[in-house]
Amino acid sequence: MPTLWTRMRAELGDVDAQYALAETLRVADVVAAVPWYRRAARGGHVAAGTMLAFLLANGIGVAANPRAAIVWYRRAASQGDVGALNNLGYMYEQGAGVPRDPAKAAQWYRLAALQGSATAQVNLALLLLDGRGVDRDEAEAVRWLGDAAMHDHPAAQFRLGLCLREGVGTDRDPVLAERWLRAAAERGDRDALAALGDPRRPPAGASPGRATPTTPGAPTPDGAEAEESASEDWESGWPLSADSPPYPIPEPPNASGRTPPSL
Repeated sequence: MPTLWTRMRAELGDVDAQYALAETLRVADVVAAVPWYRRAARGGHVAAGTMLAFLLANGIGVAANPRAAIVWYRRAASQGDVGALNNLGYMYEQGAGVPRDPAKAAQWYRLAALQGSATAQVNLALLLLDGRGVDRDEAEAVRWLGDAAMHDHPAAQFRLGLCLREGVGTDRDPVLAERWLRAAAERGDRDALAALGDPRRPPAGASPGRATPTTPGAPTPDGAEAEESASEDWESGWPLSADSPPYPIPEPPNASGRTPPSL
């Protein structure tokens, strides 16, 4: 439970206290946490804005509203929040709250990848492998996968293992491929487990360059105040959550006020 002092400071307009109160409430009652995230975000708290965007994109504790999520992600991204940068790329790639644009997705992923986001490195690598929004460059994709794999990102380890096993963007190396696939499997990656079960080929739909989900897009409002008027009557068939994520991968904000480099 939040302390009385924290709640008093939050009521008096302290954005750090508002964010701390929201984080505490979120564990037991995310609906009650949302107004405090919103108040802190409107007061300029970057982590609160990223979390608010994440909740709006997923429809967690609040009606799903990808257009409003875009507004808050942009505000946090303009202040350098790595998770917001990656998730803006995700929204552009999926066409959620904005028209689908893989080229813009690649730009946002690259900004986050350059700041060390392993999740963004995987997402950028997938675009490079497919040549979507960027020129196809398998070698660069493998480099990004290698960076993310070294930070124990299981999706990166799985994809890097496939590339090494099939000789995509790098020399074929079945021994090293198995090591990365096993590393991913030990971290619970089910595709890696399936790939190890049949070393002749990757699991269905899991070739190194495949990224599947798409959704219809919508125009983007200008300015953070557009959140209040953004339409919330969209149909969500794909959660932007961290549970069994599809490719590409969004990053959920963590409780420390900084977005983690990987899921």
